Amino acid sequence: MKTPSCEITPIDLATWPRKQHFAFFKEFSLPYFNVCVSLDMAALYNKCKAEPYSFFHSYIYLTLEACHDYAPMRHRIIDSLPVQLSSVRGSVVELAEDETFRFSYFEKQASMADFSKHAIAVGKTSKAKPFFSDAFAATEGQPDLIHISVLPWLNFSGFSHAVSEGHGLGIPKFVFGQYDSQTGKMPLSIDVHHALMDGLHVARFVKILQEKITNFCN
Repeated sequence: MKTPSCEITPIDLATWPRKQHFAFFKEFSLPYFNVCVSLDMAALYNKCKAEPYSFFHSYIYLTLEACHDYAPMRHRIIDSLPVQLSSVRGSVVELAEDETFRFSYFEKQASMADFSKHAIAVGKTSKAKPFFSDAFAATEGQPDLIHISVLPWLNFSGFSHAVSEGHGLGIPKFVFGQYDSQTGKMPLSIDVHHALMDGLHVARFVKILQEKITNFCN
């Protein structure tokens, strides 16, 4: 399987510490596990109110940055074997005018300013197209995606996804919830494939993401 913008490198099972864990979990009928965490987003929210950047675009940008910084978020399963991707894109849910969603495909950019311009242009195009667009046909099913949804209406503490048959590629799934202006907190649901990651890896990723958010605001 090829992707347009990233390299795919096989992971050496002979030296990978997760070899047995991978063999154990990859055959599960429901191999993903979920955790919900609470992010401290007050500084980012306030920064975005003072600057010309969307709060939504800002945390998507920082999420992609964190995924590139933490290699396990770029692990996938292709042809039943583990691989490492060099880069990932965001498959991000956005709401169209008819209140049905579209997938906008956001790529990592060199800066927040560049990402903002990119995300505005991509979002405008995707929301004007039907759900089964040319972009959907060309992009969904590629391994170099991070699935990101947003539920700004709900301050949830648990989440589950619709699932299809098959073991999938091991793509992580993120869902951001409602920002609480009183506490400065925002829920984040994270689903990852247990053959590729454990709770320890999710915890390390959340730490990196929170540090990205804090550093961006300083």
